[in-house]
Amino acid sequence: MTWRELRYRFFSWKTFPPVAPSGEPIDVVIPVIAKDLGTLPLCIEGVRRQVQHPIEKIYLVSPDDERVKRFCEEHGLRFVEESTVLGFGPKALNLGSRSGWLFQQFIKLSGNVGTCRHYLCIDADHILIRPHVFLSAEGETVFYMSYECHQPYYDNIHRLIPELTLSDLSYVAHKMLFSKDKLQALHRRLENGGGKRWWEVVLDSYDRTQGSGFSEFELYGNFVQKKLLRPWLQKRLPNKQMADYDTLAKKYAASRASLTFPQYMKENQ
Repeated sequence: MTWRELRYRFFSWKTFPPVAPSGEPIDVVIPVIAKDLGTLPLCIEGVRRQVQHPIEKIYLVSPDDERVKRFCEEHGLRFVEESTVLGFGPKALNLGSRSGWLFQQFIKLSGNVGTCRHYLCIDADHILIRPHVFLSAEGETVFYMSYECHQPYYDNIHRLIPELTLSDLSYVAHKMLFSKDKLQALHRRLENGGGKRWWEVVLDSYDRTQGSGFSEFELYGNFVQKKLLRPWLQKRLPNKQMADYDTLAKKYAASRASLTFPQYMKENQ
């Protein structure tokens, strides 16, 4: 067990007071591609059942794909073609197979989707099975912390904002509430009057020798100062254990707050 996992274990054993949720409406923004459609219905159901805030609209941000558009129509969601969010698509990043991966992070950090002041981004393979509060009645963002650790993420943040103090737990928890006001402040700090847009600054800072050299969740979570922290209480499952929502919740909700069916476990089955 790593020191970070040990630190997380003690953190997750703590008793936390309940958080009264803000009644402010939020949007939900989910970047997807067609291969996400297998887990997406469970993700959407978890959002609708467990997010303790009024949800204005749920947006799927995707390439121009008829399968995703049809899913939106069938489930009452809004479709957003990905190249309209920032005015360019993933190929413009020129990172080969990692272009789409980084581009999805830029979508989350853009603040350009939806009409609400706050929006929840959640990964399409992540299923909430217990109630989740993301914004307190006092206006504090609730971040769900994990024991994930990937040093290139932190190296990148230190290149972008050298003075930022980093948490000893991880913000990589498959979901995060973003404030458009706080994102504007982050964009200004990244651009710092240098003549480049924030995503160009991130792209310049990206270590191309690393397969995964940037984390939007780590950057934003560490940047926000006024916040509440809670453990993610998540369990990874292989695709062969997928079931309907009620079955999964009944089996795991006593000990877990969320489930994930990661792609790498599908590929290794």
